[in-house]
Order: sequence, then C-alpha cells, then structure tokens
Amino acid sequence: MARLLQDPSKVHPSEWYTANKMQRASTESQKSRQRRVGIDLVHDEVEQQLLKEVEVLQGIIALLGRTLEQTNEQIRRNRSAKYDLDMDLKDKFTALTIDDYCASLTNDTPHIIYADNAMKLEGNFVSPEDWIDFTNINVEKADKQRNSSLALKALIDGILSQIANDMRKQCEMVNNAFRNRVEEVKDAKHKLETLLAMVMDETASQEKNIAALKKAITDKEAPVKVAQTRLEARNHRPNVELCYDTVHSSLMSEVQEITKNIQRLKDALAQAQTELKGLSHRQLSLEEEIKVKENTLYIDEVLCMQMRESVCINNY
Repeated sequence: MARLLQDPSKVHPSEWYTANKMQRASTESQKSRQRRVGIDLVHDEVEQQLLKEVEVLQGIIALLGRTLEQTNEQIRRNRSAKYDLDMDLKDKFTALTIDDYCASLTNDTPHIIYADNAMKLEGNFVSPEDWIDFTNINVEKADKQRNSSLALKALIDGILSQIANDMRKQCEMVNNAFRNRVEEVKDAKHKLETLLAMVMDETASQEKNIAALKKAITDKEAPVKVAQTRLEARNHRPNVELCYDTVHSSLMSEVQEITKNIQRLKDALAQAQTELKGLSHRQLSLEEEIKVKENTLYIDEVLCMQMRESVCINNY
C-alpha cells in the first residue's frame, strides 16, 4: 500500500474492482430475477439481501472514491515537499561547489581577478538565521508529510481490510439466501411433480372407469331391446288374449329395472367425465406450476449463482 503514496496510477486496489464486479453481479441478478413469473415473482429473502448488497457496495465504492481523493491529495503534498527538498538540496550542492572552489583559491591561483562590484550586497541575500530556517522548514514539511503518509497508509490498510470483510460477509449472506431459496423451490417442484404423478394415475384410472361404464351401458342396450320387443309383440295379442298377465307384468318390471340401471350408469358416466375434466385441468395447472419452478431454478441456480461464483474476494 505504500506504493499508493508514490504513484497515483496505482491507487485503485483490487477491492475497487471487486466491489464494482460484485455490484454488476448484484444488479444483473436483480434484472434476471425480474424474469420470474407467476407466484414465484416474490420479494423474497434473496431479493432483500441483493438490495442490501447493492447498498453496501455503493457505500464501499463511495468510501473508496473518497479515500482515493485523499490519497491523491497526499501524493500531491508529498511531491510538493520532495520538490522543495530537491530544490534546496540542488541549491546547497551548487553553493557547496562554489565554496569549495573559493576555499581552493590562493595568491598563486591563475585567473584571479579584481571584482569591485563584489563588495556590493545586491540580490536576495538572506541572514544565516533565515538560511537555517528555510532548510528547517523544508525538512519539517517533509517530515510532516511523511508522517501523514504513514498515518494515511495505516488508515487505508484498515479501510481495505474492513471493506474486504464487509463484502465477504454480505456476499455470503446473499449466497446463503440463494442456496436456501433454491432448496425451497426444488422441494416445491418435487411436491408438485409427486402430485402430478398422482393426478395422472387418477386420470388413467378414471379413463378406465369411463370405458367400463360405457361398455356397461352398451351391454344393457340388447336386454332392454329384447324386453321392449317382447312387450311390443304382446301388445298385438287379439281380443281377450290382450291380458295384463304375470309375463307382461314381469316384462314391464324388467324394462323399468334395466332403464333405471342404464340411467344410473349414465349418471355415473357423466360424473366420471366431469371428474376427468377436472383432473385434466388440474394436470395442466400442475404442469404450468412446474414450469414456473423450472424457470425460477434456471434463473437462480444457473444464471445468478454461477455468475456470482466468478466473484472472488481475497483477504487483505
């Protein structure tokens, strides 16, 4: 992290990119989950944790942005202090070179000259006290910025450590919510599939029952025709022979009994057909509900959870 105080191009820590990547993953998850349908389009625990995650990440990104601005400002101050030290050091090196040259001069040194203007105190002469103060100020400024840099480094280390912990904690909260929701949907889907299998069994049984009722009704048609044909024939007996005898009475009872049985069978057939229609509607409804669960599982388990697996939060 010390490099952050030296090169502004490296002030983007991995947490910055991780936070942005997590935020994109959270936003994409929310968009994907809007494609849930029917009863599954619910504001569940996953949705609540995703909203909280986005809120946490927005705060983290804002904090990293402020820390970045603070870091850049400290770098600017460090460079300013370094520049002042470099200039002061350069001037002192130049002055030392001149004084070394002057100390080396003797009466026999060639090229020594008269310099009448040298006696005039022109230019920006400073007192020895000001000279000492100028250097001390530069050193104190540099020390101050160095201490500020160390303090900022410690602050940034703490921020990045806390950010990593916060992101990891919230990420795990969302992942747990996803896992729990996926298990709930799988359990609901399994129950629906079990119920669908039962409905299909009942449908098959009812279809057999309807076929049996239709056959039973058909089987009653011949006996009733025989009895009615007999009655019709006996109604043509001549004169006093047209007697309401035991045979005729028995034939009448037989026709009535068969007719009642046929009607009971037809009523049972109508009831069975109504129940079969209800079972058919129930089957279609269950198949639609299962499709809803399959869609939800695809969104949560395939689209969202697999996308979140690509987010890696390292310890700082």
